[in-house]
Amino acid sequence: MQDKQTILIVDDIKENIDILVELLNRYDLITAIDAKVAIDTAMEEKNIDLILLDIMMPNMNGFEVCKVLKKSPKTEHIPIIFLSAKDSNEDIKKGFETGGVDYITKPFNPDELISRVNTHLKLRAYEKNLESRVQEEIQKNKIKEQMIYQQSKQAALGELLMHIAHQWKQPLTSLSSINVLNKAKINLGVEINKEDMLKAITKTEDIIMFMSETIDTFKNFYEPSLENKEFSITDSIIDILTIIEGTFYYDNIKIYITSNEEKLTFGNVNEFSQAILSILNNSRDIFKIRNIIEPEIHIAIKNQKVTIEDNGGGIKKELLDDVFLPNITTKGSSGIGLYISKILIEKNNGVITVENTKKGVMFTIEFITWIN
Repeated sequence: MQDKQTILIVDDIKENIDILVELLNRYDLITAIDAKVAIDTAMEEKNIDLILLDIMMPNMNGFEVCKVLKKSPKTEHIPIIFLSAKDSNEDIKKGFETGGVDYITKPFNPDELISRVNTHLKLRAYEKNLESRVQEEIQKNKIKEQMIYQQSKQAALGELLMHIAHQWKQPLTSLSSINVLNKAKINLGVEINKEDMLKAITKTEDIIMFMSETIDTFKNFYEPSLENKEFSITDSIIDILTIIEGTFYYDNIKIYITSNEEKLTFGNVNEFSQAILSILNNSRDIFKIRNIIEPEIHIAIKNQKVTIEDNGGGIKKELLDDVFLPNITTKGSSGIGLYISKILIEKNNGVITVENTKKGVMFTIEFITWIN
């Protein structure tokens, strides 16, 4: 970090520059004798903390220089003090309107000049320090979010394996039954005719095809996608229910869905689906932890709005406002799922809210349509 702050002094009269250099020699000083040099210097130098700018200069006056600097992202943040013999109220007002932070008239009082310069340099130092701290916090949050995303990927992998296991349980049982039956016939010396064998082979092929399609379905669902397009919320949720069917059936969870969707929603269907899946899995975990008898989930879709309501007993009032924070959980886990759901929904111009109902909790997701 630099020890001294830097001031750019702009004046077309060398004697005026010499006076300011002598008064402000405790700082790093850069001088410019005309408007063009001043603009070029301000654009090229990265550490200018303050500009002292004369107004009456040939070719381009100080007001015009200030306008140029304030229009550029490279220099708009640099505070500018006008230093001029023009002392009318109209000129002073114009100086502030153009973007100056202060206006000192010539001839000036040296002590007053130094005091004002010191004040604005302190303000600039506070501002730069704040900017630095904000950037540090942004970087910390980025790292934190990356860690959370990694944890969410691991959780998603666990969910994937769990759902595949439940989806494959019945087909594997069927395959085992076919093999046991044929093996028993061979051991007992029972003749297996060609027709029965072909039926067994065909059934086995159908089961293997189903299992293969299941893998493709899961792969497509969990595969990251950057594509945004119009999609049907109803179709997306039906696809999700197909994926979790085995798991939720095994846990005796009934899901009811009603749809009055009249128009499509624009966004990333994979991200939306993953957010919905996290909410459904959250309800499933609650049912298991609280031993809910006859667990139910009701999903209602109306245009670009979807509600998901369960009968799991709701969320504690003290957690309700913070349920989407990364370290808050409704069930004793890390709480990452609902946090990621919120990020994904908001990323797709949606809003997600939660409220308690008589029997449980209701999540509401609504997508915003911007009017041009």
